[in-house]
Amino acid sequence: MGISLGIAFVVVSVIAIVASSQAKAKHGRSTGSGGLIEVRVHGQDRDSRDGPERRYRAWWLWQRERALWAAYALMALLLVGYLASLIVRGPDRSSEWLDSWSVDAFELVAATLCITRGFTRRSGRAVALTLGLGLFMWAFGDIALTVESLGGATPSTPSLADVFYLGFYPLTYVAVVIFMRGEVRRLATPSWLDGAVASVGTAAVCAAFLFERVLHLAGGTAAATATNLAYPVGDVLLLSLVVGGSTVMSGRRKAPWLLLAAGCAINAVGDTASLFGSSFGASQLGFIFNAIAWPTSMLVLSMSVWLRPRPPNPQTLRKPALFVIPGLSAACALVVLFVGNLHATSRLALGLATAALLLVGIRLILSVRGMRSLSQERHHQSVTDELTGLGNRRYLFTVLDAFFADYDVTAAPRSIAFLFLDLNHFKEINDTFGHPVGDKLLKQLGPRLSGCLREADLAIRLGGDEFVVVLVDGDASYATAVARRLADRLAEPFVLDTVRVHISASIGIALAPTDATDSASLLWCADVAMYRAKLAGAPFAIYQPDLDKSGNRLLLLDELRAAIDERQLVLHYQPQLDLRTGGIVAVEGLLRWAHPRLGIVSPLEFLPLAEEAGLMGPITTLVLTDALAQCAAWRKAGTPMSVSVNISPANLLDPRFTDLVRDLLESHQLPAEALVLEITETTVISYFDQSRAVIQELWDQGIVVSIDDFGAGFTSLAHLSSLAVKELKLDRIFIAALTGDDSGRALDLVRATINLGHALGLRIVAEGIEDYATLELLTDLSCDLGQGNFISQPKPAHRVTLTAKLADSQPAAHVG
Repeated sequence: MGISLGIAFVVVSVIAIVASSQAKAKHGRSTGSGGLIEVRVHGQDRDSRDGPERRYRAWWLWQRERALWAAYALMALLLVGYLASLIVRGPDRSSEWLDSWSVDAFELVAATLCITRGFTRRSGRAVALTLGLGLFMWAFGDIALTVESLGGATPSTPSLADVFYLGFYPLTYVAVVIFMRGEVRRLATPSWLDGAVASVGTAAVCAAFLFERVLHLAGGTAAATATNLAYPVGDVLLLSLVVGGSTVMSGRRKAPWLLLAAGCAINAVGDTASLFGSSFGASQLGFIFNAIAWPTSMLVLSMSVWLRPRPPNPQTLRKPALFVIPGLSAACALVVLFVGNLHATSRLALGLATAALLLVGIRLILSVRGMRSLSQERHHQSVTDELTGLGNRRYLFTVLDAFFADYDVTAAPRSIAFLFLDLNHFKEINDTFGHPVGDKLLKQLGPRLSGCLREADLAIRLGGDEFVVVLVDGDASYATAVARRLADRLAEPFVLDTVRVHISASIGIALAPTDATDSASLLWCADVAMYRAKLAGAPFAIYQPDLDKSGNRLLLLDELRAAIDERQLVLHYQPQLDLRTGGIVAVEGLLRWAHPRLGIVSPLEFLPLAEEAGLMGPITTLVLTDALAQCAAWRKAGTPMSVSVNISPANLLDPRFTDLVRDLLESHQLPAEALVLEITETTVISYFDQSRAVIQELWDQGIVVSIDDFGAGFTSLAHLSSLAVKELKLDRIFIAALTGDDSGRALDLVRATINLGHALGLRIVAEGIEDYATLELLTDLSCDLGQGNFISQPKPAHRVTLTAKLADSQPAAHVG
């Protein structure tokens, strides 16, 4: 029976190794270098995997795995059978072949399978090879012990077997450490302290209850005593390492580690059974533990290197490490100290128990500090936008709710100026360059916003491209100044990798407690004002109850309908100066509402409402009719004037718009070049295909189309090549910057735009000229037309003087 069992062990080993080697050889012959086939296509080498070859390789890998685990299953069955034989036979009926040679063969198979793993897989190779060598050392120790015990001889201490046995420990220590290092890339201080507490506590228990017994048994010569002491010390160190490692590895459910730790623990149990066999009370139980522990340990250790861990689920957060094991170890250390006060206990055990409790104290101090730091970090994260570093929506409402909760009308008056910012053209940047570029822009945006504010002011990102600025104790004038500063700062280009992009912002301003007395209402008021500014193309707008309140908006809408019918909407005209001749050659018609209750209302106030109500069609018809009628009157009076009129996105989407323009020109007997239609750059961007089609139809009729506010959006001059436009109107932000702090860069930008526009055959108009220096500079840059309050403010038609010229030699008063 013993011979057949030993032969079975060897056969199992041969089957597993041959199956692994055969699979590897088959794979190597069938697929060449790593299963890759070299192919040359268009003069270039490329590697491609062939489908059948990959399936063949996968099949052989599957066959190897089946053979491997079949071998382990057979070994486990043999081990169960061996355990059964131990129970039946008892210690008095030992068999040299079964209890010695067969066990030696079993251990050699386990060691061979373990070390084979190091040659078949790249991952975890160091652990398999190191642990395999350790298992071989133990197997060779058992073989040496079997040989030394032939004929009933008693081996000396130390012996050759002891050399091999003791060689097992350092190799296993290294394997355990390498395994842990591979799983725990970064070990925080609390984690290794937990492991240290568990290890030292375990060592304290072992020293307290085993040390005296070991010293009693480890008699004889100095060499024999050292050898006998080396085993329990090695087991204690190994067990402490495993316990500490299990603490560090908690939260990482790795089946290979569990097998590795179990194998080391079983080995320690076997050594304990061998050393204290007589203390179990029954010699048969000690005999069984002594015989079965080591082969079981080697089988489990060998299997641990082959077991594949379950792939982690990226959607599942790793569970935090538990304090169960270090907690138990600390409790055991307390027990050791308590027992030491009642009975004589080794100084080593007391020292280790004291060290364990000191480590627990250090760990508690670090835990308290860590909890305080974590609490502060979590609070900071909860009120901070991760991308921009600004406050978030939660922080905003915390501040606003605290303000309104503490507000007392009887105390010193306090106020909040609230700015709601919505970025323009941010979506186009995301769509063109991708979200990573958009995120980089937002990261640069945070410092820009903060740089425009006082230390007491607050910048918030609500989400997406929406931001909020809270000006504590700020009034309307300060809010307006900040809004202008923010608009100018955001108009500066953003350098993102290799591209420069431009954005702008629409800003709504509301005041508390004037406009609202709670957080939600204040946000709503600023949002409404922002929306009005966006529709009007203005950088900012202040909340006005007469215009923005729900009831007042409905009333205003009814009044606007009546104003169209009663012709309360009038045009004011702003002249455009020919910078080469100094003469007035054109005017722009600017709409005003002569409201009987509110007075003159700017289009920024009522055009957004008209857009929402679908009234832009009638308003545009009225504006075109009045503007062309006035232009015809000027021409009949001998002044060959052209007139510019702004059109809205609703006009571009109206299929009857071009016919309307043609009919009105014919009814007033005006040539097509007498009319210039201005389309804002943002409109062109938002409705590019429709804009291009309508512009082409107008071009075919001979009508001049101008791109208004050019440079404020995201259109490049390259896009203009596909648009049938004849004029560019530079955005007033660029013109104002010509005399600002960064005038050099603004000058280069305006000069380049004028030159490129002329190269495309376009007429260049500069609006927003506020002083003579800017006018003179634009003249030197060969700009074609100029417009602004320095030349003339918008006025009714009867007050506009069109025949005067600007003096060439000196700054003059406004024309008209």
